[in-house]
Amino acid sequence: MVTAPRAVIALLGILLTAGASPAQTLQGRVVDGETGIPLPGASVQVDGGAPGFITDANGEFRAELPDREVQVTIRLIGYSLGVFRLRASASSTDRTFPLDFNGHRLPDVVVRARAEQLMPRYLDFETRRQRKLGAFFRWDEMRDAGFSSVSDALRTVRGVRIQCNQQTFECLAVMARAPRCHPTWWIDGMEVNSFHENTPIRDIYGIEIYRGAGEIPGEFSGSNAACGVIVIWTKSRPFR
Repeated sequence: MVTAPRAVIALLGILLTAGASPAQTLQGRVVDGETGIPLPGASVQVDGGAPGFITDANGEFRAELPDREVQVTIRLIGYSLGVFRLRASASSTDRTFPLDFNGHRLPDVVVRARAEQLMPRYLDFETRRQRKLGAFFRWDEMRDAGFSSVSDALRTVRGVRIQCNQQTFECLAVMARAPRCHPTWWIDGMEVNSFHENTPIRDIYGIEIYRGAGEIPGEFSGSNAACGVIVIWTKSRPFR
């Protein structure tokens, strides 16, 4: 039996080591994209392989990454699928992965608890919603109805019409009582000049629709009140 000299073996080891890309460590943390709360029990895949990681009680996981761009896929019941592309740029990379809550396959009591948790930001909206003066949609109601855009929701409101321009592919909402003027739009408490009704509802928390001066609360009233008012509240995503 012929044995390679030790010097040759050592040289081969050096060459193999030099040709290999050093492994990089990903310190990952999965959180709720709106509240920042850590999400334990999430399944993490790197580059489409079998689920190799489950986040711990702090929503954290650790993975070794090659020195190239990879895809990280994260799944958790009640949240939309998270797909992220990243390239580790140092020997250790810290990264936060925000997921979007959708309530899918969760009990209603959990969905309601989340709404109550977020209520401080949307307290005025929830207060007016309880009074039922006007028409209201909250994110969970729009999700259950299968709406994909603001106009989908507005089309279901009695007294609201959607007028679409086939040449520009734009749609505008008008009130049946005043079809010749456009309603005033408010976004997150600020009056705006216009808003596209085809905007996706993914980032919308709630919609308020007031069809005439008799329905409009004082904080949204003005000289154009007869044309109606539509109020949009967007979801805050500070962790995105």
